[in-house]
Amino acid sequence: MPSKPALGRPFWLLFGGEAASAFGTSASIVALPVVALQASGDVREAGLASTALSAGVLLARLPAGVFADRFDRRAILLGGNLLGAAILGTLALVQARDALSLPLLILAALLLGMVGSTLSPAESVAIRSFVHPGLLARALSLTQARTAATLIAGPAASGALLATQPVWVFALDAATYLVAAACMAALPSRAGPVGVGQPTLKAACEGVRFLWRSPFLRYAAVNAAVLNLVFNGLLIVVIASTDGGAQAALGIGAQTAAIGAGALGGSLIAAPAARHLPATLGIALSTGVIAVALVGFATVRDHGAAAFLLALASACGPVVTVLLATAQIRMTPAELQGRVHSGTGFLAQAISPLGPTLVAVSTRAFGLFPTVLGAALLVVLLALVGGVVTARHLHASPPYTPRPTEPSRQ
Repeated sequence: MPSKPALGRPFWLLFGGEAASAFGTSASIVALPVVALQASGDVREAGLASTALSAGVLLARLPAGVFADRFDRRAILLGGNLLGAAILGTLALVQARDALSLPLLILAALLLGMVGSTLSPAESVAIRSFVHPGLLARALSLTQARTAATLIAGPAASGALLATQPVWVFALDAATYLVAAACMAALPSRAGPVGVGQPTLKAACEGVRFLWRSPFLRYAAVNAAVLNLVFNGLLIVVIASTDGGAQAALGIGAQTAAIGAGALGGSLIAAPAARHLPATLGIALSTGVIAVALVGFATVRDHGAAAFLLALASACGPVVTVLLATAQIRMTPAELQGRVHSGTGFLAQAISPLGPTLVAVSTRAFGLFPTVLGAALLVVLLALVGGVVTARHLHASPPYTPRPTEPSRQ
């Protein structure tokens, strides 16, 4: 652990490398379904490509936590980025020869999702190892800002390159993975302690048990799951709120951009909020603001006001995430960091793909305002429960102690 409160060179290497690969990945997320649609003319095949990417993320999420706790994090990050570069490089070569088939595209999307899911807990464990405890909130806030920025810049670059040749998107993503691999190679070896070599299933269950026995960590997983579900359905809400006409597309674009801009702004204020607000108040207040902004969005008719409210709701998301993640890292023992991170991430992402479908079905059956109001009430309930849970359990969670029947093996 660093002896003085500075983020330091290892953190910035980790941050910069993962920023490069995240930028390329966000470009490929757009390119994969577009290339599938262009090749077949069937929107269902575009959906298969996106679904394969999400399926890869979920399939690898829990095993990735075990790997992050068991093996050298530098080796995982280096190997994962090199594998990503190989997958994207192969896609670029096949696409350049006009030989890209749908099965190959779906396989590549599945593998890319698994690579990204494997890198995430390894990065989280490495951050704890490299960053002074007093700077955890700042480090996590920077990673949130990085994610928001790449989600804005990556699709924009992808759109520009797709207008010329799709192969350049895959080539760009491969290059960003190579940049990330170079940064990971410069990291100190063994980023954090390596855990005992338990069987994979037993090791995963130990992380889930720790997560389940803590009311606060259970709430953190539910909070992330509900907010992901709501925010994933916002695009459908934006589309449904337009009344057609010449200004409809402009309004959709402005409101969608406002979501990304709000997430970026919220990432920048998350660290100061974590320093000045108690976790109990910060989590409840930020979640409550999201609910109020959603209700306001459902009632206003002006595109500018709607965009502002969406940006406000989106800005509070990173604040909640940083507050929850900072507390989670501090209360989780070093040997379980990867598994707890993966367990929370798996639960947070398990239902989020249903967001657009649920919003579309509800809007068709009940109308837009009842749908958004229902989502807002759900978030209000989340805020109230969060206030109670954090007040009672955040500082009262029992310390983790290994089971006495588990021998220590190196």
